[in-house]
Amino acid sequence: MKTMLSAVAIAASVATLSAPAAQAMDMEFNMLTGAVYNALKAQGFDTDKIDTLTLSEIAEINFILSDGDMEGGKRARINQILSE
Repeated sequence: MKTMLSAVAIAASVATLSAPAAQAMDMEFNMLTGAVYNALKAQGFDTDKIDTLTLSEIAEINFILSDGDMEGGKRARINQILSE
């Protein structure tokens, strides 16, 4: 009986600790997406499908944008990611 109560107590504490972490990750993803959206809009990209991008795609676009130089294949790669 004590083992079962301990297991329930541990499960309850783990569940309550993981909820704020998940919320924080969602907030970070939304902040990153918003920053990428604003940067793409400023560069004249079509941002209609930004809500469908994965975290990996958002991170890749952010990496490309962070270089600052939009020469050559970078603009084409961003357009490719946005159109997938």
